[in-house]
Amino acid sequence: MKVLSLLVHDDWGVAQRIMGVFTRKRISVDSILAGPCEKEGCARVVLASNHPQFPKMLEHVRRVQDVIEAEFIENNAEAFALVRTTRGRSPLAGKAEDVDADLKTGDAEAYVKAYGAL
Repeated sequence: MKVLSLLVHDDWGVAQRIMGVFTRKRISVDSILAGPCEKEGCARVVLASNHPQFPKMLEHVRRVQDVIEAEFIENNAEAFALVRTTRGRSPLAGKAEDVDADLKTGDAEAYVKAYGAL
């Protein structure tokens, strides 16, 4: 499964505009996770899909007005976490027990965490 992380303006209708891009291209999204993030006035949206055309959507999603930043995180991850450290934002992905171990040993604060949703 491919995972796409978006930093967006925290405003009404943003998720609808993002999903509209996928609907127009007839690409299914298997998992959507959205919530507040590390930046004031912004939200983090994490999308996951097995669709073969999903990787090509990065440039289309970047054109949505409310999207500030878009990047692919990890392929074939069982668990995923975005953490805030003294060095900035960092993604953790892999097996659930590995992600948990990394979160416990580090000084990072998790602000997005998903298990089994990917």
